[in-house]
Amino acid sequence: MYMAPITAAKAPVSTTAQRVTGLIVLPISAVVMVPFLAGYAVYAVAALGVRGLIKAPRALLQMVDYAGQVALGR
Repeated sequence: MYMAPITAAKAPVSTTAQRVTGLIVLPISAVVMVPFLAGYAVYAVAALGVRGLIKAPRALLQMVDYAGQVALGR
């Protein structure tokens, strides 16, 4: 069994220091993540659009077949 070396416990960080650090880090992370997420959204829309265009003829044919089955009762 592996046991890590015994180390001294660290004193807990004060709430004020955590909040100040959070106020600094949160806007920086938003500046980094918002462009990434926007780019990912553009990619997802493009990929789904291309996929939809490729599968559109088959989906249309299936809709026509289903409508015919419903209308004829078969």
